[in-house]
Amino acid sequence: MSPLQWRAVSADDTRSLRNAFGAFMTGVTIVTAWDADGAPRGFTANSFTSVSLDPALVLVCIAKSANGLPVYEAAEHFAINILGDWQRDLSNTFAGRSPDKFAGVTLLDSERSAPCLADSLSVLCCARRQLIDAGDHLILIGEVLRYRDGVGSPLGYFRGSYIDFAEGSKAIQADLRTAVKVGCLISVDNGLVLVREPGREQWSLPEVFWREGVSQRAVIGEVFRRVGLAGDVAFIYSIFEEGGSGFTRLIFRGDAVGRTDKAPEGLEVRVFGAAEQPWLRVSGDYTVSMIRRFFKEREADNFGIYCDTADGGRIAGIAGKPVHWQDWQH
Repeated sequence: MSPLQWRAVSADDTRSLRNAFGAFMTGVTIVTAWDADGAPRGFTANSFTSVSLDPALVLVCIAKSANGLPVYEAAEHFAINILGDWQRDLSNTFAGRSPDKFAGVTLLDSERSAPCLADSLSVLCCARRQLIDAGDHLILIGEVLRYRDGVGSPLGYFRGSYIDFAEGSKAIQADLRTAVKVGCLISVDNGLVLVREPGREQWSLPEVFWREGVSQRAVIGEVFRRVGLAGDVAFIYSIFEEGGSGFTRLIFRGDAVGRTDKAPEGLEVRVFGAAEQPWLRVSGDYTVSMIRRFFKEREADNFGIYCDTADGGRIAGIAGKPVHWQDWQH
């Protein structure tokens, strides 16, 4: 792993600071309350922590730019719904700005002080204790009045991605150097597919961690399904470790051939053409260089495979277009 480098905090580079914050693995919660009209309101938050056992205090941070901020400033009670790994789609929904986040959501009839999500891993019903101004956020401190605790695996969050403990994800482990993240440069017509997570400024390639026991074909299929597409993969395009990430990236090149029945929820998906310079919309020196190279090589119809090496990397050229292996044998 590359040695860590100190960076000065800068208002012009909040992305790298956000990445540093993201190195702290958290759970995921949905904070809910009734508004002045008696309608349920809620937002996804991983900036949650316990504060005290006696009295029982917790806190959550709310961005001052949040639409629902006045609701939580005024509400005397709120609930913190700690999510299980089966609630990823719900987390994405409440992280967005949909006017109807609670459509199809079942609430607990037994609790009236705040809307509580019936299927959550745990729920804490709280009375508002204190609001503290903190930069571009407010810190909401609540006293836990009642709680209920369920059984199951939590929904985790690390470096901008969900962690699925129940499926044996290899994203977090004692030695991150053995983890592999599989992504794909997916072409749609003359453009490239990029994705953006809720609340993030920069775009990224669609990618997932390669979990133990999952085949290569299956993990590539997951990458395509993540953006609601079906596709064909041509070949491995790049293998590298982005500085400070602690895992290897295995990037394939592929083409979209259609859409799947289920569109992605809570994930912004867009196709960028070369004129939009998509390499300037992502983070990471290697990723920027790779996307820039992709557009140059596609224009020349002359692709190569990049492999990160100690002396700066190698690109092995590939002649001709990919063919099925049975055709190649004959």
